[in-house]
Amino acid sequence: MDSVKSRIRILIADDSLKALDSVHRYLKSEPGFEVIATATDGLQLLNKAAYHCPDLVLTDLSLPRINGLEAATTLRKNFPKLRIIIFTALNGLSIRDECLRSGADGFVQKSQMPEKLLEEVRRLFPNDPA
Repeated sequence: MDSVKSRIRILIADDSLKALDSVHRYLKSEPGFEVIATATDGLQLLNKAAYHCPDLVLTDLSLPRINGLEAATTLRKNFPKLRIIIFTALNGLSIRDECLRSGADGFVQKSQMPEKLLEEVRRLFPNDPA
């Protein structure tokens, strides 16, 4: 039971089912993570975050209905202790800076996954086994 409690509880959001499945499978194979929910649009993301109370949200920048930036802003306001990492196929410092200004704690380009994703998670959760 203690090993379950020490896991980082994650909600993943991406409108690409292939990308969503890929991230989900990868995190499931890594120790210290528990994927508790997934979402395919920003509205689902907000609803599932409120319901499941994850430790970490991994969200794509480009989501239908509510994009990743808007979702991060709302999540930060409603759940100040929640950690948020935005990932995207886009690149550039201005996009990264905009994501961080919106309330995200981290930013990862999809081309740098999964290595950079794990690096960001370890930075945000330094005392956890992940």
